[in-house]
This record gives sequence, C-alpha cells and structure tokens, in this order.
Amino acid sequence: MKKVKIILIAMLAFGIGTVTAHDTESNEDKGTKWITAQIHEMLADEAIPDQIRGAKAEIKIAVAEDGMYRLLSIESTNSQLKEFLKNGIDFKNLEPGNSDVVYVIPIEIAD
Repeated sequence: MKKVKIILIAMLAFGIGTVTAHDTESNEDKGTKWITAQIHEMLADEAIPDQIRGAKAEIKIAVAEDGMYRLLSIESTNSQLKEFLKNGIDFKNLEPGNSDVVYVIPIEIAD
C-alpha cells in the first residue's frame, strides 16, 4: 500500500509539472498571435497591389524602452512587399507586448 501511495504522489507531481510547463508555452504563443492579429487587421483595410500577390515576408519587431514597437527587419525577395509592409503597419497603434521578446511574424499575401 505504501508503494501505491508513493507512485500516486509521483504521478501527481509529474502531471502538475507537465501542465505548468505547457501553460507557460501557451502564454508566450498568445503574444505573437495577438500581435499578428492586430497587423492582419491593419493590412486588411489596405488595397493590395497585384505585384505583391503570392509574395511572402518575415517581419521582426520588438518593444523599445519607450513601450513602442520598433521594426527590426523585413525579410522578403519582393521589394514592393517590403515597402507595402513598412507603410501599411502603424506601429504606434499596436498594443504593447512583452519587452523581452523579439516577435517574428510570417506574412503571406494571398493570390
């Protein structure tokens, strides 16, 4: 009976550790999804030029000391898409996120 109690306690401790680790990962992921959703809403109102349809880009942004987002880089083979993203995203209107994270946001323009 004593062995059964020890096994149950070990299983309980392992289960709580697993749930806690998974929960932390989910909270970090929500930040990127949240920022991506905001950027998607900003770009949805823009007229999409035919030259950038089907193009892909990767945006890296971070929160500066003043609490505002700063564009770190835009990686894409399409220079028109880079300009479209620079002009279309209003970083002042993005709600603040975690200042210790560099957000990497993939973007693909539909055909």
